[in-house]
Amino acid sequence: MRIMKESSIWSQAFRYLLLSGFLLQGAVSYGQQATLSGDTLSLPVVQVGDQVFRVSLTLVTGTDPLQFQFSSADELTDADISEASTFSGATLSVPSIIAGGVSYWAEFTLISEAPVLFSLAGGGVIADGGGSSCMRPEPDPSNGIDNPLVIANVSVPAAEIIQGAAGPDAIPAIEFPLFTQDFDSTGIQQNELVVGVKIGDEVRAYPHEVLDWHEVINEQFQFEGQEQAFTLSYCPLTGSAMMWKGFSEATDKTFGTSGFLYNSNLVMYDRETQTLWSQMLEQGIAGPDILRIPEKFQVVETTWGTWSAMYPETTLLTSNTGFSRPYGSYPYGNFRQDNSLLFEVDNLLDDRLHRKERVLGITVGQASKVYPISRFPAAITTINERVGDMDIVATGSSNQNFGVAFNRQLEDCTVLDFTPVENQLPVVMQDNEGNQWDVFGTAVTGPRTGTQLQKTNSFVAYWYAWTAFFPGAEIQP
Repeated sequence: MRIMKESSIWSQAFRYLLLSGFLLQGAVSYGQQATLSGDTLSLPVVQVGDQVFRVSLTLVTGTDPLQFQFSSADELTDADISEASTFSGATLSVPSIIAGGVSYWAEFTLISEAPVLFSLAGGGVIADGGGSSCMRPEPDPSNGIDNPLVIANVSVPAAEIIQGAAGPDAIPAIEFPLFTQDFDSTGIQQNELVVGVKIGDEVRAYPHEVLDWHEVINEQFQFEGQEQAFTLSYCPLTGSAMMWKGFSEATDKTFGTSGFLYNSNLVMYDRETQTLWSQMLEQGIAGPDILRIPEKFQVVETTWGTWSAMYPETTLLTSNTGFSRPYGSYPYGNFRQDNSLLFEVDNLLDDRLHRKERVLGITVGQASKVYPISRFPAAITTINERVGDMDIVATGSSNQNFGVAFNRQLEDCTVLDFTPVENQLPVVMQDNEGNQWDVFGTAVTGPRTGTQLQKTNSFVAYWYAWTAFFPGAEIQP
C-alpha cells in the first residue's frame, strides 16, 4: 500500500483516501463545488435526468473502499447545471469537492438502493492550471474481494478453514535463521528452487528444501536506516511465497503456523493478537486484526543457479535450524508432480492447466491473469499489456525459471514499454527511454536510475491454488 506524505491536516475521509491510494494527481474543470465537513458530503447541484437536486451524503465509518449513505435531497429549480455533479443511475460523478482547502474530483458507484449507498470508485487532486487528466490505477490493497462478508468475525467461509496440522506451531517457524556464503558446504543443487529477496543492500535466498519443513521464517533486515522485522512464508502445498513487514506497533512482530488451511493454503497467526492470516489473500481472516493487510515486499522464486548468477553476493539459508528434519526430501511424496490433492479446494473442476503447473498470477480489481512459467520462452521475454485497468509488464524465462510482473505506469503517469535484456543478470529488461531494470523492478542504469516500478498483486503459485482463490483467470497462451 503506497502512503502519500502530506504536510497539511486533511479531513478524516480524504486522509483515508490518500492512505488507501485512491486519490491520484489529476486535472479536471472546476464545477459546482461540493464540500466535505466532518462525515457529511454536501453536493449543492446534482443533475439526475431532467431533475436537479441538492444532496447530502453521510460517510459510513469503517468502510474500505469508502461508502456514503444518502441522507437528504431537495429539488432545485433554475439551478446552474453547467458543471454540476451528475448521477447516471449507476455512477455519481462529482467534478469538485473541497476538503481541507484542496479540491478533488471523485466518482462513486451505486451499490445499494435500499438504503441508497454509494462506494468510492476513483478520484484525484485537481491540479492548478488545468491540463490533461492523469490517474494511475493502484493495486488493490487486498488480493481478495473488496468488503468481504464478515460473519462471526470470519471473512471467509468458516467451514472451509480446516485442520491441516496438529495445531499451532506443530510445523515450527524458524526464529533465528542462519545463513552462509559457503555454498558448497550446503550441497544445494543448481536446479533447486529458492525464494530470493532483496531488501536494501541485503540479498538472501531460502531453499525450498528448508521451507518445505518450516513454512515461516521470522527475519530482521536493515530497512530505512534501522533493523526491522519481516516474515517470509512459503506454503509447500500451494507453491506460494510471500514477504511481509512486521507491524510497527506490535510488541511481538512474529508469525507462526496455525495448523489451519484455507483452500489448501497456509494460514498463519500473528503472535501479538492471535489473528489468523490467509497467506494467498494476504490479509487477516479471523480475529482482532480481521481484514488488516500487511505491507508486502517483492520476492523472486527461481532456481539456485539463476539466483546465484543474479546475485553472487547472496547469502543462503542453511539447514542448521535447531530442528531435526530430513531436509532434501519433500514432506508430501509425489504431490508436486501428480494431479492429486490432499485437501478440498474451491473451483476444483477448472482443469485448463495441470493442477501443479507453476504460474505467475496477477489480480487487478476483478481481473486475473496467469503466465505459466513453462510457457515463457527459454530466453528472457517481456509482455507489455493491460490487465484490468492497469498497464503491466510481465517478464520471465522458462530456462531460467522465473516470472515477475510490475505496474509499468510510473507516478508521473509515463507508461513505459519494455524489451528483454539477455546475459546481464540481474538486469532483465530495458524500456523505451533507455533505462535498464533488474528483476525486482528497480532502474539500475539510465535517467531513471533508482526508480522503483510499483509492486502488483502478483506471485507464483500452483494453478489449482490460483484458480481456487481467483476463479476465471485468463491464461497467457
